[in-house]
Amino acid sequence: MFGIAAKCFAQSFNVKRIFNSGATGGVELLSPSSVNDSTNFQLNKHKVQFVKVLRTKEVDLEKFDRDAKDAKANQLFLISKFSFAKPSVSTQNYFETIYNGELELVYLTLSRRRGAWLHSVNVSATESEESFQNSFTPNFRAYSVYAHVKNLNFIPFLGPAIGVNQGRFFVIPVLGFWTKLSSQLTAEIIAPVHAKLKYNLADKVEFELGSALNGFQPVYREGSNFIGNDRTINLRQLKNHIGIGTVLSKHYKIKVEFGHASFQKIRTMSDEFSQDISSSFYFNLSFNYNFGNSILYSFFNEEKAAKGKNK
Repeated sequence: MFGIAAKCFAQSFNVKRIFNSGATGGVELLSPSSVNDSTNFQLNKHKVQFVKVLRTKEVDLEKFDRDAKDAKANQLFLISKFSFAKPSVSTQNYFETIYNGELELVYLTLSRRRGAWLHSVNVSATESEESFQNSFTPNFRAYSVYAHVKNLNFIPFLGPAIGVNQGRFFVIPVLGFWTKLSSQLTAEIIAPVHAKLKYNLADKVEFELGSALNGFQPVYREGSNFIGNDRTINLRQLKNHIGIGTVLSKHYKIKVEFGHASFQKIRTMSDEFSQDISSSFYFNLSFNYNFGNSILYSFFNEEKAAKGKNK
């Protein structure tokens, strides 16, 4: 289950991104990781994300009260993501750039009495320029997750998920919880790919400790023309980080992560070569603009509900 969940969810499933209606851009730099005595592996990644509330039903954002017994809401989100990663080795810098694109629709129904349901459909692709031209392989993921929200200090969630990743079909559960440990400290776990502990200082600065599976798997192409090419690789990582996020103004945030990537492995395509590589440090910088119209921020007490109706 650990490996299956990593392939289906590690790159894109993050409960926080649904909470944050807005635009985010960032860059990630992985320091050289030793392959052998004379060769190092390195990776640079650039990414953008756009989360838009398409529709808000049965609620006025100006009057929404998450503490009311009859509080309820429905929202439809569109999530789009794009990233490109450039892997390289010190002795032969010929690996192709890996591109990843995603489109996802998430429908939220939220009620203090009945809890919350999140229904999602996601289409994505992870390709190089050559694989896109010769053997484009879209991936698919869908899930329905129920969150028990009667106690806002502890919110467990559970639901079924299906995925088609590089031609392979999976059925797996999505389970985890979000909990408020104190007025400033929260924890979030999605088994088995994501864990985060966050401390909020004066509503202006957030400190967090996090751990997540990561990587990309573009090269499973059984029977395709792309098998004969070894210029694309798979990458697997377990990433642990310390993050600091700062609110610059009402809608703008900046976040810096300093992390350590361990259990790293790269795998080429043509000869099924697999190589463990040494652990290394990485740096992540991201900038976010919040549209201020996501009800989930208010309901889970992440921040005060922004005023103004969604148009």
